[in-house]
Amino acid sequence: MKSLIIKPIDKGFSLIEVVVALFILSISVITIYNLIISTAVSSYDLEQRYLAKEVANNRIALINTIEKPLKPLQRNGQMVMGGIDWHWNESITNSERDEFYEYVILVRHQGEEKYIYQTKGFLINE
Repeated sequence: MKSLIIKPIDKGFSLIEVVVALFILSISVITIYNLIISTAVSSYDLEQRYLAKEVANNRIALINTIEKPLKPLQRNGQMVMGGIDWHWNESITNSERDEFYEYVILVRHQGEEKYIYQTKGFLINE
């Protein structure tokens, strides 16, 4: 009879395969982490821009109602919106036509130089 010689079966992974798998896993985790961070930053920036827009909208409502300008002027002030101190700068000038004033409203965080939001429009000169 022939004797059966059983060859050992290689089971498991080689060191190179483990290193490659860990490299691919780490690249995937880093990519997902960067995606989460950029989404959070974008969400924060969008929220800040939205709040600045609401500050500007409040100024527009006021200059169309109880703070209606009688002549061209410059105004600035502060407002709290969303728990944040905002600084607004309002410029009302004559337009090309005498029936209208032109306004520009700039909004930024209190104490910062860069404006987050700007809006322009026209008011009826009554």
